[in-house]
Amino acid sequence: MDDALALAGRTLVQERIRGIRKVVGRRLGPGDLVLRRTAPEVRRHLFEEACELYWNEMSWEEITEEELVGDEELTEMIFPGLLALIDAFLPRAPNGEPDRDRERRDVAHDFLDWLGTRLVKLREARPESEHERARIRRQRDVTDALVDIIAFRVCSLRNEEIEAYQSA
Repeated sequence: MDDALALAGRTLVQERIRGIRKVVGRRLGPGDLVLRRTAPEVRRHLFEEACELYWNEMSWEEITEEELVGDEELTEMIFPGLLALIDAFLPRAPNGEPDRDRERRDVAHDFLDWLGTRLVKLREARPESEHERARIRRQRDVTDALVDIIAFRVCSLRNEEIEAYQSA
């Protein structure tokens, strides 16, 4: 991956998270930090699985348009497997605190950065045909919404914080 593109993707995600925190009025909490690194080979495998789920679920939606309601995409419904995997990377103990023994927070951060890079690529795309422009626009909109959804989970936002951010 191009270093400048990766930096743009990481910056997009950092700015998005900074904006979320500003709206909800909350600083970085212990649930947001990576305290335990995943072994490199496991980290790479889990990251690749997340990327593959993104592509598979995006492709399926393009074929079926099952989650297209009017002009709106139901992003959470497009990516059920991917979001379940992200939730598995960020498990909670019974007391609601992060389960530090089972979490893979670093993989969730890696994937979120990759998704930011993907969004930058989609924003820069300049396809020639109207059909391709529409396809890229849908992918861009869905990926943009997915960045928010995963950022909400990485930042451990509560429902009322998500609603405050979305209405801002």
